[in-house]
Amino acid sequence: MKTVGTLLKETRVVKGYTLDDVEAATKIRANFLAAIEADDFRRLPTPAVVRGFVNNYAEFLGLNSQTILAFLRRQIRDVPRTSLLPKQPSIAFTRPFLQLTPTKFLLLLVGGLVVIFLLYLGLQYRQLKQPPALSLEQPADQLVSREKRIEVIGRTDSDATVMVNNVSILVRSDGRFYDTVNLEPGVNKISVVATSRFGKITTETREVGYQP
Repeated sequence: MKTVGTLLKETRVVKGYTLDDVEAATKIRANFLAAIEADDFRRLPTPAVVRGFVNNYAEFLGLNSQTILAFLRRQIRDVPRTSLLPKQPSIAFTRPFLQLTPTKFLLLLVGGLVVIFLLYLGLQYRQLKQPPALSLEQPADQLVSREKRIEVIGRTDSDATVMVNNVSILVRSDGRFYDTVNLEPGVNKISVVATSRFGKITTETREVGYQP
């Protein structure tokens, strides 16, 4: 069975027209005319354009356009629809992952709050398990002093309490503390105990000799 493209091409050749002649008369580009004659409708933009071009081409050649269009409709029914669609680049129309939508925003917000809550719990757990930091700047261990009073200077956590030889002393907001201890002749043991608000304890001791 002859196809629409074959009928149009044979009629054009019999009448002595070139594709350029048809293009000049119908304003249909020659490459589209060649696609129609080859029944390669995928090279045309849409099925509606295919029907329009075939109608105009048939009328120019003096053929019964309604008959040609009927052939076209029957031919289209016999050909898979995808073969009539224009070839398009294969593009994955996927939304960018980072495109912000209300759902994604809500998930990010909830996720952020969960992370913050977990970090807070982790910090609290760490404070519960770890004793406070404690460093003594003075006096040095095994120091021998000729002065009866000696300074005790150090640093700990700002929320810890400090006792020097079982006497509570003030801890400043930056964690530093200061005290003086009276020495007895011989070796004196100075014990500094820092206690966190969770009850964890850190102890530092110094032995200081006193020679009047």
